[in-house]
Amino acid sequence: MLTTVALTPVDFKRWAEHLTRQIAESGRAGRPFFSPFEAVDFESPERRARFESRLSIPLPQPTWMRAWAIEGPDERFIAHLDLNASSIPAEKHRATLGIGVEEGFYRRGLGRKLMLEAIEFATRNHIEWIDLSVFRDNQAAIGLYRYFGFEEIGRRDDRFRISGRSVDDISMTLRIKG
Repeated sequence: MLTTVALTPVDFKRWAEHLTRQIAESGRAGRPFFSPFEAVDFESPERRARFESRLSIPLPQPTWMRAWAIEGPDERFIAHLDLNASSIPAEKHRATLGIGVEEGFYRRGLGRKLMLEAIEFATRNHIEWIDLSVFRDNQAAIGLYRYFGFEEIGRRDDRFRISGRSVDDISMTLRIKG
């Protein structure tokens, strides 16, 4: 059985393990790139401290973070979604979204389930806009975002060079109807 959980500071280790597995899949075996990082030390003490403190920051204070994960039957996280506030107080009506699903769990509705959680959270907490970035080649993710009403608002050609390949980045946003 798969369960959605709201992350707390004690979930750092499972979150970091999931992100490490997921990032390792970016651009591999014919899949599109979805991360500008080829390898990240998600389990560093600095990253742990940032994760723990940002989850504890109350809304609408700058730099808060809220995150959810899908927990598999073996209690490991297999998908996640995070909403992040800017460090700029004048942007407190917006949040930036990050999402990822491990390859072995694609096409099971986990992304949609997490997106619904995030949109409901934004609605309850008077967040008016959710912003995100997605690589142009990641058509599955773009389809998910369009399904929920995200609109493309910009594009940066050749934003990243990953493994010697140029990657275009698309900015999308969703206006939350409260």
